[in-house]
Amino acid sequence: MRHNYWTILFILSLFFASCKNITIPEEGVSQQLATKRAAVISNIKYNIFFSIPKERESRIVGHVDVEVELSKKCDLILDFRADSASVISASINNKPIDYEFVNGHVVIPRKYVQKGTNRFEIEFIAGNSSLNRKDDFLYTLLVPDRASTVFPCFDQPDLKAIFNLSLEIPTKWTAVANGAVKEKKQVSDSTLKFIFKPTLPISTYLFAFAVGEFKKVSRTVDGRTFNIFHRETDSVKFNRNVDILFNSHAAALSWLEDYSGIPYPFGKLDFVLIPGFQYSGMEHAGAIFYRDSRLLLDENPTQTQKLQQANLIAHEVAHQWFGNLVTMRWFNDVWLKEVFAGYMADMIVNPQHPDINHNLNFLLSHVPRAYSVDRTQGANPIVQDLENLLFAGTLYGDIIYHKAPIMMQQLVMLMGEEEFRDGVREYLSKFAMGNANWSELIDILDKYTEHDLNKWVLVWANSVGRPTIQFSETETKNDSITIKIESVSDCSIPNMNISLSSLQSNDSHINVLVEKLPKSVTVAKKFFSNRVLYNSSGTGYGCFIPDSLNLSFFLVNPSTIENSVARASFVISVYEMFLEGKLSAEDYLKFLIKVYEGEEESQIQEFLLASLKTVWWNFLNNELRKKHGETVESILKNSANGSKPVEQKRSAFSALVAVFTSKEMAGELHKAWEKGEFCGLKLNENELTNLSFELLVRMPEKFEQVVNTQRKRISNPDRLERFNFVAPALSPNEEKRSALFEKLKDANNRRPEPTALEAIKYLHHPLRSDFSISILEQSLDLLPEIQRTGDIFFPKSWLDAVLSGHSSPEAKMVVEQWIDSHPELSPNLKAKLMQSADMLYRVNSE
Repeated sequence: MRHNYWTILFILSLFFASCKNITIPEEGVSQQLATKRAAVISNIKYNIFFSIPKERESRIVGHVDVEVELSKKCDLILDFRADSASVISASINNKPIDYEFVNGHVVIPRKYVQKGTNRFEIEFIAGNSSLNRKDDFLYTLLVPDRASTVFPCFDQPDLKAIFNLSLEIPTKWTAVANGAVKEKKQVSDSTLKFIFKPTLPISTYLFAFAVGEFKKVSRTVDGRTFNIFHRETDSVKFNRNVDILFNSHAAALSWLEDYSGIPYPFGKLDFVLIPGFQYSGMEHAGAIFYRDSRLLLDENPTQTQKLQQANLIAHEVAHQWFGNLVTMRWFNDVWLKEVFAGYMADMIVNPQHPDINHNLNFLLSHVPRAYSVDRTQGANPIVQDLENLLFAGTLYGDIIYHKAPIMMQQLVMLMGEEEFRDGVREYLSKFAMGNANWSELIDILDKYTEHDLNKWVLVWANSVGRPTIQFSETETKNDSITIKIESVSDCSIPNMNISLSSLQSNDSHINVLVEKLPKSVTVAKKFFSNRVLYNSSGTGYGCFIPDSLNLSFFLVNPSTIENSVARASFVISVYEMFLEGKLSAEDYLKFLIKVYEGEEESQIQEFLLASLKTVWWNFLNNELRKKHGETVESILKNSANGSKPVEQKRSAFSALVAVFTSKEMAGELHKAWEKGEFCGLKLNENELTNLSFELLVRMPEKFEQVVNTQRKRISNPDRLERFNFVAPALSPNEEKRSALFEKLKDANNRRPEPTALEAIKYLHHPLRSDFSISILEQSLDLLPEIQRTGDIFFPKSWLDAVLSGHSSPEAKMVVEQWIDSHPELSPNLKAKLMQSADMLYRVNSE
């Protein structure tokens, strides 16, 4: 009855609106609305004011003064995803406007609008969904379409605007925004006002500010002054990282200015380190926000962590040109800014870390992550359709961040580095402070190469799937052998180089340009008899299956592959072959152990350990874990206790904590947790916290002792809040676990998102499957709401946290039944679900 009442009321509201001859926009920003507005609107300026009280529960009142140029008289539609009561008043020159509020839009009838300059004012109550509020700080996160959840605006990327911001905040707080501080003054004993300089034209999703109890540290590097805003209470940790942070930002800026030929466009550059920030980083023009734990590394970080820190900084700085200076016209091209930032970041980081094999880093950073989606039933192309910005967040994922850089690498190889750079410079110069799409970039790059880039791009950008490619010996002559290369999957084959190398000489190799398969290549018999490595350069894209002779040899003798890139390419191929059912889980585990014991390259070790965790929990049953547990625990303990570098010891220890199952190792690790040391390795706070959580899964009888002790060890209030929230997920009391799950059903309790994800992961821990299977369906039920209320990565991360702990046929059945009972689920959300459920489906494939 209630449903019918609201339906009738909604229909009536549309009827009366139509009677007034106003435009009735649908919910969100449709591509049709965006196109119509972009055709008539220009020269937008927002003068925005927010009054932010100290009390977290108090409402935030705002005022926006909008100036806009119109090429013709029309209804003016602003986006404000709130309820009608959130609009306090609207006026032009202090004269009230008889506006309409429809489907999350403020519609100003054309009778109030004129061709040319228009200026109007709206007082409003700011929405809370994208004002991330804590007791003593607040920050915005408005990508992709969340600016309109905070204030009335034209919330689409191709309507760039100048923002003039002023904020009233509690006296003890500070503020940072896109623009530099123009003025700071005391309004009252309890209130401070910040007025910021106007920005250059930016999209609404890039508008940002943060306020609260932050410490500010300034430093001048190479003539530039940078500011860090942070909340870290561990001065040793902060001081250990601060030089790297300043220097890395300065180096990235200098490199990009040189590469692009365009000076840094946004004046000042601040960066804010935020506990529990939803993303690793967000590239707001002039004010980059980071999750603090991604940049403030613990003592003796792994090589992978150091590379990730440097790459993250370079990625966000690259966005100042690729995304901020030149922005996509519509969010279906969001991958374009991300691929540029990712590719540029890889080039920036290389000279900063000359001791690291960067070809190896590129291979291991991108290829496995791209395959993790492209091999699944939910695979999506790089270029995706988008009809409404409400669903823009569902476009993000590992295809954008990891397959697209591989495509870019192939594009540069095809064009040449100088030609590619010259094309990029023209692109940035032509569209500076404006918008461009993928086809406009390709049209420019096409002038710098004799290849038909539009044809080349078609397969890479629009196709789906990771091909499976088989090599086999087909013909033997006196001095030569013909090797057949064929596809054994239905996927399109992108234009790519596949390298064949002889084991006896790294210089003895053949590059095969593949445009379609089958294909054959003839090699010297001596070359083939010395063992052949397929895709030894790692530049090919797919699951590469060697001929049976070479496969048998390298599975037993992986250490004979001296070149680290070729070795990494082979271990990736073996992992993919395992997932394709070419190896049993037990045989693959034995292979992993063999390779890991002889591996010295830390980047490959990290991949092997990640693969170990996957096969251990997703593909081995209790009997096999018990059979191999002692061996695995012993190897990881010896690695943590051996002569390896400290960062490699930490990786081994982290893997041991993730997979141990024996009572003996539980006891040993519990003693290590009490002492704060394992085999001479001093454990940092994060390691102790993670160890405490994993112990509680195996040792529920020690819950009170472990929780109370670990709580006292954490001095930082933000990390203590995280610990207190997650701890009930480890409780031996099912009622307390259920109560936490009920709490997570409320969107307000799913922030910070990383904390909520950690809690749901432990609620679905593999060793708690008897409990977690009972909440699996309810966890999936939250998915549509999480897509509406959470940030862009949250739906997929939620699914990963939920499903990674399940491997049973019962869990697969729950997922299948849930999909069948939700035919209304959007295709993109269903694809995300199938991506996260891939391992569950593979282990139960028969």
